[in-house]
Amino acid sequence: MAARLPRRCSRPSPSGPQVTWGFSRIRSQKSPSPQRAAADSMKLSALLSGLDFRQSAGAADPECAGLAYDSRRVTPGMVFFALPGEKTDGHDHAAEAAAHGAVAVVSRRDCGLPPDVTSVFVDNPRQTLARAAATFYRQPANDLKVIGITGTNGKTTVAFLVRGILNAVGLRTGMIGTVEYDVGSRTTPASRTTPESLELQQLLTQMRDANCAACVMEVSSHALEQNRVEAVDFDLGVFTNLTQDHLDYHGDMETYFASKQKLFEMLGDPLAAVVNLDDDYGSRLMIPGRLSFGFAQDAVVRAVQCELHGDHTRLVAKTHEGEVELLLSCIGRHNVSNALAAFAVARSMGVEPEAIAEAFSALPPPPGRLEAIRCGQSFGVFVDYAHTDDALHHVLTTLRELTRGKLRVMFGCGGNRDAGKRRKMGAAAAALADDIIITNDNPRHEDPVTIAEQVAVGCREARPNDFEIELDRQRAIDEMLRRARPEDIVLLAGKGHETYQEIGDVTQPFDDREQARSVLRAMGYED
Repeated sequence: MAARLPRRCSRPSPSGPQVTWGFSRIRSQKSPSPQRAAADSMKLSALLSGLDFRQSAGAADPECAGLAYDSRRVTPGMVFFALPGEKTDGHDHAAEAAAHGAVAVVSRRDCGLPPDVTSVFVDNPRQTLARAAATFYRQPANDLKVIGITGTNGKTTVAFLVRGILNAVGLRTGMIGTVEYDVGSRTTPASRTTPESLELQQLLTQMRDANCAACVMEVSSHALEQNRVEAVDFDLGVFTNLTQDHLDYHGDMETYFASKQKLFEMLGDPLAAVVNLDDDYGSRLMIPGRLSFGFAQDAVVRAVQCELHGDHTRLVAKTHEGEVELLLSCIGRHNVSNALAAFAVARSMGVEPEAIAEAFSALPPPPGRLEAIRCGQSFGVFVDYAHTDDALHHVLTTLRELTRGKLRVMFGCGGNRDAGKRRKMGAAAAALADDIIITNDNPRHEDPVTIAEQVAVGCREARPNDFEIELDRQRAIDEMLRRARPEDIVLLAGKGHETYQEIGDVTQPFDDREQARSVLRAMGYED
């Protein structure tokens, strides 16, 4: 389908909310500063300036050549931060760091270090590391417009869309998120959604050095809870939605929400926020002056028309300025919401609606987000990262609308993660799919059979015994694709962009997309 030219109303809609876009506020929030390189070294007193700490033994004010929280990466002259962790405690490795040449160790307690190593005692080593890293790298966030995106689902898609729009209009934009770290000059696969504060400040520094104007950052609840973004000066916060996930860590939904809420408490301007008004938790974040998006009648950026197709989505977004038609390569109603969020962010950054629409039409979907696998087969194959019941429900709902034949889904649930969502994911699949195979996701150190049986409980509630369990993910993909008939749609869910599978202590190469292509080629299809 060819994109029609975007249109703007000649006057504001009398029924829409009257708002002032935040771009003037965002642009003036920080003053541009001269390019500042990270310090080659820094006195300990300067590194910890303004922080509460107690110091004992060692040199009174040693010269610090760098920072580390992994004792294996310590080189002479570094400061080692003893961080508590899930599997290991940095305090247990302080002596190793000292042996590698650390001049100081920041910790919560005495680690029995040699007298020539300075001990610095703090209440929260993670928070101290975050602030010290920002100081050592000369506050790189102050030289960027930093957009933080949080929520359970949609962060990656919104981040990709915002980065694409800003780059398209000449605002060089880096990105930190689940799929990749883009520092403007190079892109690397991401190790986690939001890295530890030291790596985070290093990435922001690389963006500054590459002359980026902005950074789009996915901000996880773990990162907010663990002070990873403590010293980042956010210009704009975005809230996508909140549904059950990570309750193995947070305990309950209110605690989970409180973690997400911290991003908006960190904003220099509390009104510099873009919030999903269709989400109950998003509504709780709304205060007068904040921008909202969604299908809701009173959303500042609202979808008034929406057409879903197998390879694109067309929608009309309405604001107090008028209407603009957007053509997306992303499919699904949930991606309409993501597009509205990206539109609101870009408009807040001063990008004109016509330029936003033009950028949207040229942007590919993010990797592993309803990514189509096309090898000339007569049925649809999609790979998606959906790993919560809400995400699986939305993706299956989208594909149900597009399916003329049967809707087939293969999925699993990760081990050592929120077990409470497993039954719900099984129920979501049973409610919407015609054919189900439960398989391994990343079982990690849990028993794969136990995980699959917990998922199966949800399936049985809707359709007793009308599903299969095949724990070998490669065989499950092969079986599901060979069952497909013309006009069916197959969804391979849970891993999306991931190129590995974690089983026990082994992380082995595995990519749903490549596995699917391999099977399709074996079936006689070609790319």
